[in-house]
Amino acid sequence: MRSSVALLAWASALLIGAVGASLTAKIDANSPADAAAAEKAREKSLLAASRLQLPATPQLIALAGGELRFDAWRNSGRSGPPKTTTRAVAPTGAPGDKLLRAAMMSSPTMPHPNLTPIGRPRSVGALSALEAALPAAGRLSPQLSAYGELEPDAFAPRRLTVLQLGDSHTAADFFTGRVRERLQQVFGAGGMDYLVPGRPHPGVRSALFDSDVSDGWSYEALQKSDDARRFYLSGFNAVAHRAGASLSLKAKDGLAYDSVQVAFLKQPGGGRAEVLVDGAPSGEVDLDGAADQRATLDVSAADHGEKGFHDIAVRALTDAPVTVTGVEVNRGGDGVSYVSLGFPGATVQLLQKLAEDNLADDLKRVAPDVIVLAFGTNEGFNDALDVAAYTAQYEQIVKRLKALRPQARIVIIGPPDGARATGSCRSGGPGCPPPSAENAACKLPTPPKLAQVRDAQRKLAMRLEANFWDWSSAMPAPCGAQAWAAADPPLMARDYVHMTMEGYRRSADRFADFLIPLIEGRQTDAHVVSNN
Repeated sequence: MRSSVALLAWASALLIGAVGASLTAKIDANSPADAAAAEKAREKSLLAASRLQLPATPQLIALAGGELRFDAWRNSGRSGPPKTTTRAVAPTGAPGDKLLRAAMMSSPTMPHPNLTPIGRPRSVGALSALEAALPAAGRLSPQLSAYGELEPDAFAPRRLTVLQLGDSHTAADFFTGRVRERLQQVFGAGGMDYLVPGRPHPGVRSALFDSDVSDGWSYEALQKSDDARRFYLSGFNAVAHRAGASLSLKAKDGLAYDSVQVAFLKQPGGGRAEVLVDGAPSGEVDLDGAADQRATLDVSAADHGEKGFHDIAVRALTDAPVTVTGVEVNRGGDGVSYVSLGFPGATVQLLQKLAEDNLADDLKRVAPDVIVLAFGTNEGFNDALDVAAYTAQYEQIVKRLKALRPQARIVIIGPPDGARATGSCRSGGPGCPPPSAENAACKLPTPPKLAQVRDAQRKLAMRLEANFWDWSSAMPAPCGAQAWAAADPPLMARDYVHMTMEGYRRSADRFADFLIPLIEGRQTDAHVVSNN
């Protein structure tokens, strides 16, 4: 649900419907004995339900009428005008979401044998009592429960996965790391992540793992290669050239993982490698084979009698080449997994370079429910950019992703504000393009194509029924980058392109606020339940 008000309205609809059903039972009962027993049971349910403290009756009725979907729910299977009679309950100052959450977690109430539950049987808390007093709940759509989007037991165990692809703002995992943290605070921590092997670029890092490598490794980058068949979503390959060369990934914050899958490339004359978990050898792979054929080595903590492992390492066993394309880690638990893969200096066209089969394979592995595209800064700093051609390319990329993952929601992030801070542009000299009307007062010029890229993305999102978030809206206008650079503490780096940790954190909080309602709107399909 999108707010505490909406949660209160939903609870109101439940309470109103429950009392209406109880009143209807009083009027329509034909058998005195049966009616008396049924009425007594319903009254007990309503008494238990009354522990869910809500505002006074007039406010309940106003809130419950605030959204048409609540009216449709209340009227499901009924004829005539909706009943809006309710009993007053003690007002409280606690937010509606906390009340509902407390109700879900409260002790079991009376059973309800006459109700056919939707999803798994449930008998917990005041909401269960409300449902027991509402026979109409059995006539709800099979996609809904009597608790609507708040019913945890109606969802099969599964996590929702968000995949963010982007430029350096994504690659550093400062922004995305904070978004991940916020979403997992609300929905629970899904345990999947897809990691770039080794340390291919100073701007590529993970908020979940520390990476270290020995001598003897080199790196291949999709951005600089003409052979796209060798690359997958990570965009980088780590290649060992001598026996004993190793790369390691150490989980941060003491997190333990249940399984790991390391992906390699075979090639004629390829070498052999082993995977170690917590220092223990856990499997070997022979990489001598057809060119660019993918091979994976899977390790489960259960195979070692362990409850979970923290350290993962890949070690070359021969001098022949060993190529690692990516590392996927998993741990148990439902909730949100936020996978972020970024490419410093990249534009969205980089995704066009990925071979179709390779992209399809990784999208199948990651299985994202939401795909976030966070490009635009590098395009916006290109004064020669053909915006119309760029828009057409972006549209092709979105359609390609939707064709490979039709059920995924696409979210486009418009680029943040930036400014030129090098050369003659530092003082707004003659070597810079003239400032546009909206940033004429800025001390440093904003690249004129930046706003055009943002606007093109916004219109594209609207046309393709994607969601759009304008990163620059989180910053002051005009001259947002310069204002953030001058803030105390600074929120923008002195290159006026990247942000400080606090700047990324502040931006990420705004984006998380944007994403949370989108995810909650998909809960019935995605099996993710807010636990905030």
